[in-house]
Parts: sequence; C-alpha cells; structure tokens
Amino acid sequence: MSVHAALARPVPGAPRGRHAKPRARWPRVVVRTSFLALALTALGAVVGAGWPPVLLVVPIAILLLLVASATKLRTASRKIDSIFAAELSAPDTGIENVENEAA
Repeated sequence: MSVHAALARPVPGAPRGRHAKPRARWPRVVVRTSFLALALTALGAVVGAGWPPVLLVVPIAILLLLVASATKLRTASRKIDSIFAAELSAPDTGIENVENEAA
C-alpha cells in the first residue's frame, strides 16, 4: 500500500477534520484523581510508619522523569507528523530530483 493510500484511508476512532470534537476528559480526570489519592495514601503510610518522608524523593524523581520524557516524546512525534504531512501535501515540482542528481 502506498503512503498516499494509507493517508487517505480513515483511521477508526480518530477525530477527523479541522473542527473535530476533542476526546472525553473524564478518563484523564479519573486517572489523575486516583493517582493523587494513591500518592497521598503512600505519604500517609510512610509518615504513619514513622519513616522519614525523604524516602519518597527517589520514587517522585523517577515519576517526574518519566512524565517529562513522555511529554518530550509526544511533542517530537507531533513535530515529525507535521513534517511528514507537509512533505506529502506539497506539490511535486521535481526540484528535489535535480538537487539529488547534482550531489
């Protein structure tokens, strides 16, 4: 299957068009709320057991690095997608072929 045919085929479940509705927010709200409740429970367990709360620094640092790397990967993926979309939607003038033959 060519790239153009793959791009022309609709992806099921994906929003289409410029004014596509955003996805539902309730799954994100549920996940964030449950994560906050889990973090507060872990903090309460550590403090309740008499351990110093500084023990939570390493897991928090790992989590923050994981979130930061996922955000950077998502941003990079969007940039790559926009570059490919621009390349595929640009009219073929044949100028690139001349440049490649000269090099």
